Amino acid sequence: MKAKTEPLEKKWGERSMLMGWTAIPTSLLFLQAELSISPLGFNLLMNLISHWWETTEHPYPSQESMAKRMGVSKRSIQREITTLVELGLLDKQPNKAGSKKFKGRNTYDLSKLVQVLNEKTPDKISSFKRYKKNGESLDSELE
Repeated sequence: MKAKTEPLEKKWGERSMLMGWTAIPTSLLFLQAELSISPLGFNLLMNLISHWWETTEHPYPSQESMAKRMGVSKRSIQREITTLVELGLLDKQPNKAGSKKFKGRNTYDLSKLVQVLNEKTPDKISSFKRYKKNGESLDSELE
């Protein structure tokens, strides 16, 4: 059975789509606790993903911009980036201030996150199927 789709503008409204949209795998939502991703870390990943336009081009938003969007300090962003690197979900590459493209901003490689999601998603799907097979509610798993 093919899933029905509807235009994003119909769901979200035309004006809300003026700045674009960001696609994320649903598994990131369901695996965030298992991966020890804090709410701030999740928000940070959403910001990085929203700047990841090409598979081979790593995003490089400024820490100041992300902090302002999230309503936290630049230092909070720096600490959370360090945490995501320590969790093995992100690589950070510093760039020189003289770089015309990066202007001293770090680039962030999300390939480790992609790898972890691809490894863990089948297990998560299996746990959903076990719940369904046993006639149990998925509500506790999905909350």
